[in-house]
This record gives sequence, C-alpha cells and structure tokens, in this order.
Amino acid sequence: MPRIATISPVWGCSVSDLRALANEAEGGGFEAIFSPEVPPFSALTNAQVFAEATSSINVGTWITNIYMRQAVMCAATALTIQEITNGRMVLGLGVSHKPVNDRYEIDMGDPVDSMRDYVGQVKAFMDGTAAQLSLKRELPKVPVYIAGLTKGAATLAGEVADGLMPYMSTPEYIKELKDYVADGAATAGRDPSDIDITLGIPSVVSEDLDLARVSGKKGFSPYLNFPFYQRLMINNGFEGEIAKVRAGEKPADVFTDEMLDSVALIGPPERCRERLEAFREAGVDLPIIVPSPAGKQGNVEVMQNTVAAYSG
Repeated sequence: MPRIATISPVWGCSVSDLRALANEAEGGGFEAIFSPEVPPFSALTNAQVFAEATSSINVGTWITNIYMRQAVMCAATALTIQEITNGRMVLGLGVSHKPVNDRYEIDMGDPVDSMRDYVGQVKAFMDGTAAQLSLKRELPKVPVYIAGLTKGAATLAGEVADGLMPYMSTPEYIKELKDYVADGAATAGRDPSDIDITLGIPSVVSEDLDLARVSGKKGFSPYLNFPFYQRLMINNGFEGEIAKVRAGEKPADVFTDEMLDSVALIGPPERCRERLEAFREAGVDLPIIVPSPAGKQGNVEVMQNTVAAYSG
C-alpha cells in the first residue's frame, strides 16, 4: 500500500472519538494519524491518546504551536509519547497564524528565526546534548517536521528538519516547495532525499459530487481570511481571487470549483484517488488526508469513509 496518513478534525473532538479515529486509520493500513492544534485542544495530548489506543500506526502533531510551549516541555512530552509507542511518534511543529497568536498576546517575532531556534532546542533536549539537562532518555529519535507554506519555511526544513508539512498546495506549488527544501539541504550539506515531503490535502468523499463541492467550499473557504493562506493561494496561482477577498468579497463566494479541485480531493472515491496521484507525481512522499464531512456526518463516519476510499 502506498504511503498515506490522515488527521483528526481540525476543531477537535472527544477523546472517545480520537480513539475510534486512530483505530479506523490503523485498521485501514494508514502510516500515521496526526492531530491539529486549536486551543483548547492540545495536539500533543491528542497524540498521546492516539498512542495509547493503537499498536502499529505512527502518531503525532500536525502541528503544535511553538509559541504555546517552552521547547524543553515540548521535547519532554514528545519523548513520553515516543516511549508509549515504542518509537512511533512524529513531532510536527508550526508557528500558527498571526490572528490566532495575537488573540493570546503572543509576539511572533520573525517566524523563520523563531522556528530555527526552537527546532534546535527541541532536538538538543531530546537527544541529551542540551547543556541545561543532566539526564538523557534512551529512546529512538523522534522525527521533527515543520509546517511550511513559503520559501523561507521550506528552505529551513531542508536545513534543520526531518520533514516538511505544507497544506492546501497545488501539485505545481509543491514542486517549488520541494526545490526550496533541496536548496536548504544543500546549504546544510544534507541529502534532500532525507527530508520527507508531506502535504495536507483536504478531502470530501461522496458519490454526490455537487454535495462534496458545496461541503468543501463551506469548510475550506474560511482559510482565505488568514494572511498566511492568502499568500499561499497567491502562490498557488489564485491572485485574482485573493484580491477579491481583500476587497471585501466573502471567501465562500470567491472559492471556485477550479480552486477547490486544485488543492483538494473532492467527490467519489475513484475521482479522489485519481487526483491524489497528481500530488504524488509532483513529489509528495506522504499525503496527509484531511477529512471533511459531506453534509451532516459524524467524525467517525467521516473517517470510515476516508479509510474506505484511500486504503488498499
């Protein structure tokens, strides 16, 4: 089975649902299940729930906000999950978004510099080389991935991370990000093939294509309100649409079928699988399916439909 992963809902769900989602993904042969982070839900804590409910699937964060935790405690928590899973933990780190961080009175500074420093600290705390620690936990290395939508973040991933975690990117833009990763790797004297290129790909699986499109636009268009995603969609080739949003038009009215199909997997399972191959061919090593409901569906039902569509 080709590599494939998934996530729990972006806006959080019950612990009971988290266990069920992890079991569904594991049963379907998925490589990993990750948790997003939107307070009051913790991606690291959710990853621990996944860990204790499973036996073989990788678990991790997609992503955890570096400004919300001191690096030493992020490392400590990741190591505990690594011990619970016997080496199945993947730590995805990100900077979130300025509107979100402003809400919590967080000064982001320079996000790329902040991430470079944080990754260095986390790795040192986890491998025992940090000067502040006198005790090393003898555990398998925890891979550290970083979220990235821009040249700066992708280049940094090539320099210091084990993988890149972008989202809602076209195949064409993934090729650009992969080139930036290679540039960063070359600067650091690393082999670009050692950096895992993932991509969060939104998915709405339904035999009713019209329903899937309506649901997709409703679920994904709010991202166009965030500056980072506005820049991303410009990089994806939709400058005109973003100009309309910035001029005051509603994102849901701007989000076209073309835009939806360029970054998401929409409709019947066969159509979704066919589109997924375009992302693999563009250089995505690990597609991370981001499931969304078609109409009114519960979290577990959505995951069951997702696993059925993409496993095997």
